[in-house]
Amino acid sequence: MAERERSALFWRFLALSIVGVAADLLLYLLLHTALSPFIARALSLLAALIAMRTLLPWSKVTTGGRLAVSDAGVAAILTIAVLLNYGLFASLIAISPSLQPLAAMTFASVTSLGFGCFGYLRFVLRGE
Repeated sequence: MAERERSALFWRFLALSIVGVAADLLLYLLLHTALSPFIARALSLLAALIAMRTLLPWSKVTTGGRLAVSDAGVAAILTIAVLLNYGLFASLIAISPSLQPLAAMTFASVTSLGFGCFGYLRFVLRGE
């Protein structure tokens, strides 16, 4: 696979992930005043995962069977990243209750986004 195609796949995956982060942030901002931070975060992450899984067929981040990446592989990466995201968020809030939830959310989102990108690149580059 040419370097240009791999780059295009990665940028589409990154755009899909950013859409998920945006959906997560917007829904969390709507829910955090009415619900506890833990429940609001769980619901916003679930909505973000559903949005990303819905957009997955149209994002064309899979390689059409030419490499070891498939819809199931990308869905697994996204699901693990969301679980990591919530785990980090909940741990930070539980360990330091004085920490602002948005700060914990930012740290958890950036970390899980890095994990997702690394995992996706690992799949894409595995065929070489």
